[in-house]
Amino acid sequence: MADRKQRVPKLEPIAPRVWLLRGGLTGTMNAYFIEDGDGVVVFDTGEKGMARAIAAAGERLGGITKVVLGHGDTDHRGSAAALSAIAPVVCHPDAVEQAEGSGGRDYWDMSKLPLGVRLLHTFTHRYVWDGGPVKISGTVDEGDRIADFEVVDFSGHAPGQIGLWRAADRVALVSDTVYLTTMTGRPAPAHVPQEAYNLDTERARVSIAKLAKLDPLVVAPGHLGPLSGPSVRTELERAAST
Repeated sequence: MADRKQRVPKLEPIAPRVWLLRGGLTGTMNAYFIEDGDGVVVFDTGEKGMARAIAAAGERLGGITKVVLGHGDTDHRGSAAALSAIAPVVCHPDAVEQAEGSGGRDYWDMSKLPLGVRLLHTFTHRYVWDGGPVKISGTVDEGDRIADFEVVDFSGHAPGQIGLWRAADRVALVSDTVYLTTMTGRPAPAHVPQEAYNLDTERARVSIAKLAKLDPLVVAPGHLGPLSGPSVRTELERAAST
């Protein structure tokens, strides 16, 4: 997949041994690379068109040792099916059904979206974002270690949604625990994920509050961001209570 003709994409260092790859048609899809021995772990895989870029970046960083899905939605498992030819793909046990199945469509209520957004997302989920079901090779649960990060359960937006937390420098990779984007991809203050896509919105609020209690300095979400600096906890607390 990652051949010599593939241009190696730009990577943004967001913390020691952690890089961000922005991708997708509007540049709002995030995939993360975490140093893991001589290679890297990939956390979340964005949309399907990012697969070659992720593979090329992983090769540049020593090779992908594992792909970890924050959850099984279409725009997070998007490249995972292609990347499974390179490295095993893992997720939380409660996310397996969606990762290997509908990609979240089982519980979404897209009728809650404005008509224009609903039409846009219906098209992009099917034709742009989703690379299809992915075979999950193993599972991880809260407290497990991924490289030098700890798995944290942030379910609510999606079943089995997880984040990765490194207490040493208070860095959190959080998938869709918190949104920093509108439904049209514009930057927005931290807020609870869109109800149309949530399994349990109140539980999603609890997960944002749980994240805030960790008092992170860097919060790297699934789209746009990251949040960083001394005001992060306050922003998360506001998001959880709004």
